[in-house]
Amino acid sequence: MAWSDGDDTSVRVTGLRRGRTYPATAARHLLNPLRRIVQPPGRIVGRMKIAPSDRVLEIGCGPGWFTPTLCAATPNGSVIAADLQHEMVTICRARTADAANVVVVRADAMALPFAPATFDAVLLVTVLGETSDPGRCLHEIARLLAPVGSVTVCETRRDSDFIPIARLTALASEAGLVLASRHGSRVEYTARFVRNDAPPR
Repeated sequence: MAWSDGDDTSVRVTGLRRGRTYPATAARHLLNPLRRIVQPPGRIVGRMKIAPSDRVLEIGCGPGWFTPTLCAATPNGSVIAADLQHEMVTICRARTADAANVVVVRADAMALPFAPATFDAVLLVTVLGETSDPGRCLHEIARLLAPVGSVTVCETRRDSDFIPIARLTALASEAGLVLASRHGSRVEYTARFVRNDAPPR
């Protein structure tokens, strides 16, 4: 696998308004302990149904709210935590410094620098709506999924880039993904998708 931490032209405009990448200057809000009330890492990671030996990709890891829990859930596997912003990558690396099974990289969700069928599981939490083209991003994720891999998407109406479940399901279908499970409500949900050509398990 290859990636680059260098400067490029993929950095989007940051800000808290719709269609902008969440700014690294506000990273402390993403690490607020009160976030455990609505997005506890253990519950979200549990819904991914990952195995201890799985290869996991976290897209838009930010400062690493979920990353340590992903590392703990895959003691015999590996975690790649990716974010577009250098500052987020730096914070996440510091938060996971004691984990031996994680690499934190700078990468663009629209053109992920990994080979096809590399990952058993992918996680995106309130990130998809910040990409320039959510449909294209899901196609990119489908390319990276192993035959029995899955992608878990978490959305909350509190986020200005919220994607309703009906729209997400339609976009996922166009990318060759089908809904496998869903938790929560229309305004706060976790949805797990698998490839529509996945072999029976």
